Amino acid sequence: MGHIHLGVLPNSKKWREVVDLLTGGATDADIVAASAAAAEQDLLDAARDPVFVEAVRLLATIPAAARSDDFGQALRDADVPIKGTVDLLTLIGAVGQRLDEVARQRARPSDIGELSRRALLSTLSMHIGDQLPGLFDVVPGDVQRAASTLGNSRAFASCTRSFFNRLLSESLRSWLDRTMSAQIGSGRHFSGVRDRAAFDMALAQYSSEATRIIREFAGGWYGKTLYRDGGFNTRHAAEFGAVCFKKITEELRVTRGADA
Repeated sequence: MGHIHLGVLPNSKKWREVVDLLTGGATDADIVAASAAAAEQDLLDAARDPVFVEAVRLLATIPAAARSDDFGQALRDADVPIKGTVDLLTLIGAVGQRLDEVARQRARPSDIGELSRRALLSTLSMHIGDQLPGLFDVVPGDVQRAASTLGNSRAFASCTRSFFNRLLSESLRSWLDRTMSAQIGSGRHFSGVRDRAAFDMALAQYSSEATRIIREFAGGWYGKTLYRDGGFNTRHAAEFGAVCFKKITEELRVTRGADA
């Protein structure tokens, strides 16, 4: 995936060092680590993005809504504009509409907002879709049952880790793609498609390791908040999202051997 709105790499000293590594023959591991270091503040700032916050709220709200007697009405009560029977495509489309609505309230769209939207839709499609009997065997209620299982602490932790894993890796790739496209060819960092694919694998592995920490506390947060407050609002999502990004950036530092 390329960049969404911005046309250039962020112009900070750390990002310029990433470009120097790309053009200076550094290893993929060193480039990925430097990219993570350069992205730290961007990731921490992302926790305040309203589309990101809404994506986190919906990530927590949908499994809780699925335990209601009327899934569709529970979704509408949570500002998801669902209509008719709640099948997977309808649910994904309505969630996308809700995030688009939040994005339109901003004066200017943000990269992290669009990346958060894509990460949530992909995560829901995977974690709910994998539990469905098949494309042509789905009956009314199957999507609700599948979504409700994500309210299990372990399942929610896994789903949340998937969301942040995708968001982190795609955020780093989004920023890097702005300069890496010029680094493919003879005498450049990537001699061809195979080298670029190997770099993408290294980036995905790095992100996977950094987001593993999410599983340690996401399930407990979900159960405690639902029991205490009966649901999830914007404040809950903003606080939880900020903690997740803080822990991820701390983990990134540990992974690359930096001082915490």
